[in-house]
Amino acid sequence: MDKIIHQVSAKKVKINEIKPGMVVAKDIVTDEGFVLLARDTMISPSNYSKLKESSIKEVFIKEATINIKPEDLLGRPQAKQPEHIPVTKKKDFQEFAKEYEGKLEITKNRIKAISDGESVNVEELYEITNSIVKKLKTKSDVLTYVSFLKEHDEYTYSHSSNVALLSSMFATWLKFDETEMANLTTAGLLHDLGKLKIPLEILNKKGRLTEAEFDIMKSHTVVGYRILENQNLPENMKLAALMHHERVDGSGYPLALKDEKINKYAKIIAICDIYDAMTANRVYRGRICPFEVIKRFEVSSFGELDTDFLLTFLKNIAYTYFGSWVKLSNGTEAEIVYIHQNDLSRPIVRAGDMLIDIQKTKNITIVDVL
Repeated sequence: MDKIIHQVSAKKVKINEIKPGMVVAKDIVTDEGFVLLARDTMISPSNYSKLKESSIKEVFIKEATINIKPEDLLGRPQAKQPEHIPVTKKKDFQEFAKEYEGKLEITKNRIKAISDGESVNVEELYEITNSIVKKLKTKSDVLTYVSFLKEHDEYTYSHSSNVALLSSMFATWLKFDETEMANLTTAGLLHDLGKLKIPLEILNKKGRLTEAEFDIMKSHTVVGYRILENQNLPENMKLAALMHHERVDGSGYPLALKDEKINKYAKIIAICDIYDAMTANRVYRGRICPFEVIKRFEVSSFGELDTDFLLTFLKNIAYTYFGSWVKLSNGTEAEIVYIHQNDLSRPIVRAGDMLIDIQKTKNITIVDVL
């Protein structure tokens, strides 16, 4: 991989083709001579809106291209294809799942007690999650393993535990110190605390909620905040419960806040919350492949979720699977040998003596990680 050379060039794109996360290659200047966005500025949700509302028709954005010689990749020894042992049969997963199941009842009892007014002990709650994390060979294994855990009837508790695990991993990526890691992890565990006060017939309803029922469901954010409001806790943890359904474009609830008004813990937990909801095994559908999740985030979530946190999340997910074996939609099994920085869900894969650039082969996708 040392011989792969990145080349950055300027590409002209129409205004309707831009999206948050792109980087401006040349100053964007209005007809009046006003610099709307300077060169090297990353397009964020806020300045994205300004561009869309302006009279600008085209802009230059930076495009990273790679100069890859097939012999550079094909000359490397190919990684050994893993034995086809189902994840649920692997010893590492079984040890993780056993610890997870053992702690889930403790988690349930603690969350119930807190919802009834008991004090939050951050150190105690963090250790519950941390004991599960310690069963992982690498922390990033949680991305794969949580999607293979059995479905629980009391989804709120398992989902809260999963979001805590994902938040802990996110804290590692952001290089949080131990105190802030504990706080973010605990905030993830308690983010849906208010759901314990939602009537079960609404919380567990299988069909679509009515508008009135959805209004009651949405109240869990305020209810959770009220439970934590007077506790001796960092404000970030309280606001995470209140704001994790807010969106940077103002389309969220309960306060319809925009970008800088939304607490940073809430922005992070929002991403973990959605990721677990998409990847968890549910009665009505199976788990979703991580690369499909990345694609869905790329297509639909820029402008709604914090750009910087979302890019951190997506890039770390993608790079977690570098060197992994995957199954393609045409049935081929291949090794991931390169991740495109600007198209994370469509890497270059190697199958024997053949390289497949999925970015350029639109009819092929990754359907599973082996």
